[in-house]
Amino acid sequence: MDRLDIRAIALFPTCLDKDERQALYADLERREGLSIPHVHIRSDMDEAELEYLSRRFGTEVFNIHPGASSHPYPSPPAAYRRRIFVENVEEAPQEEELRGLSGLCPDYSHWANALAFGRGGYDQSMRAYCTRYAIGCCHLSALRVGVPNPWHGEWDHHEYTSLSDLNYLAGYAAFMPSRWASLELENSLEEQLAAKAYIPSLL
Repeated sequence: MDRLDIRAIALFPTCLDKDERQALYADLERREGLSIPHVHIRSDMDEAELEYLSRRFGTEVFNIHPGASSHPYPSPPAAYRRRIFVENVEEAPQEEELRGLSGLCPDYSHWANALAFGRGGYDQSMRAYCTRYAIGCCHLSALRVGVPNPWHGEWDHHEYTSLSDLNYLAGYAAFMPSRWASLELENSLEEQLAAKAYIPSLL
């Protein structure tokens, strides 16, 4: 990050337990001027941790998984409900959970994958939600048609092999947030920067 002069990132610590996150935060604190405007929070992150991220790194928005997912967030802190957006994962959110929070964090690869596998109800729900609720942030990942991913064997991926794996995003241009569009990619930083430069041409 220092070599590439990266000063702003989105953070996805969803595979890290509390001790591992503390070690990560200590490392990030050493990077002068780093801001983290968008954080994907997981079920064991409490209000104090959200406050730390907001105060230390200027975090503005958070996203969580929906209640029907395999890793739901139990009860969002009341003080942060207006800054928390619900992601669509293997299931779309339920409308009642959107009403109690700030709106949507679309993951377009999960959305496009559901449509590719014939789950039309998922697509209809997401399109309806996008007209009724704020889109505060989003996840930009890859769709690799015909290539099974390691977690459920479908085509939504957190790594691209060709920039064309991002071309499907053109179909979701109308549903992009005004500010925080965050890469959710496990590619190298150089490859992520290439994706960052490429995606605007699709939108």
